[in-house]
Amino acid sequence: MPVRELPPLLGTSHFRVLIGRQELGFAEVSRISSETCEDEHRFDAVVLRRALTQSTELYDWRRKIVAGKRDRRAVTIQQLASAGGEVVNAWRLDDAWPRKWSGPSFNAAGNDVAMEEIELCFDDVVWLQPPEKPTRPTSRSRKKSEGA
Repeated sequence: MPVRELPPLLGTSHFRVLIGRQELGFAEVSRISSETCEDEHRFDAVVLRRALTQSTELYDWRRKIVAGKRDRRAVTIQQLASAGGEVVNAWRLDDAWPRKWSGPSFNAAGNDVAMEEIELCFDDVVWLQPPEKPTRPTSRSRKKSEGA
C-alpha cells in the first residue's frame, strides 16, 4: 500500500496584514469566522492588535467613520509558511471599516507593552488562492554550432 504524504501543518505565528495596499505590523489577529442562522449570513468582527507607537493611522481611520465619512477598505490577512516566507493562505475582508478603536490600559505596577486594537466589521470574506510558484526554466545544453 502506498504511503500517503500528509500536507504540512501550518502555524499561526507568521502572518502579514495589509490595509488597502499598505502593510501594517500587528501582534495578533482574532479568528475570522462566517456563520449562517436560518437565512441570515453574518461575519464576526475581526480584532487587530499591535504595539502602540506614535502613529495615529488606525485612530484616524476610526475618526473618519465617527465623522460620518464612508471609508471602507480591503483588509488582507496573509498566513506565511515561516518568518518572511511564502504566503500559504490569504483572506480578504471586503469593505472593512473600524467599528471600535481601543488604546492602551495603564498599570503602574506592570511592565506590559502598550497596545492598541481596532475592531473591524466587513461585508464579505474571500479566501484567496496563494500566488503561483514560479517554475524554474529547464536548462538545455547548447551545441557547439550555437556559439557555445
